[in-house]
Amino acid sequence: METSIPALLVTAILMITTVVLARSGFTSLDAMGQSWQVMEERLGDQAHTRLTAVETRIDESKANITVMIRNDGQTKTADYARMDVVVQYFSESGSRYVRWIPYTSGALQSNTWTVASISNDVFEPSILNPGEVMEMQIRVNPPLGAGTTGWVIVATENGVTVSAYVTA
Repeated sequence: METSIPALLVTAILMITTVVLARSGFTSLDAMGQSWQVMEERLGDQAHTRLTAVETRIDESKANITVMIRNDGQTKTADYARMDVVVQYFSESGSRYVRWIPYTSGALQSNTWTVASISNDVFEPSILNPGEVMEMQIRVNPPLGAGTTGWVIVATENGVTVSAYVTA
């Protein structure tokens, strides 16, 4: 009798510990499963996103770059503020610049970019749907040097990139 009460307490502590550990394990597995589903959705979007640089132009000031991007995939692109645009170029003085260019929905300022238009944009206006072509306007400061070549890289919010060269 003297040992049965301590044995009962030890057994109860072991059972409670087992339940707590099992519950935390199940919670961890559930969290991992949910993050796995989110990752699969993101990877599915990436697999169905395909952008193609159709054309690049630069104006006479060599500060305004136009990039035409066609959506050849199955995923629409809508959140332009979450897109990354990087421009690498040489200025007139020969200095090399690699700039991340932020999106602006307003007037185009130095070192910003905006969506000028989307061709055939009848379904979901202002969203780059499959088959549509987006005209991006990028303004860099200082301008590209005459006779130099720059490189524009565009990355969507789901991590798909497209790049194009532009010659001043």
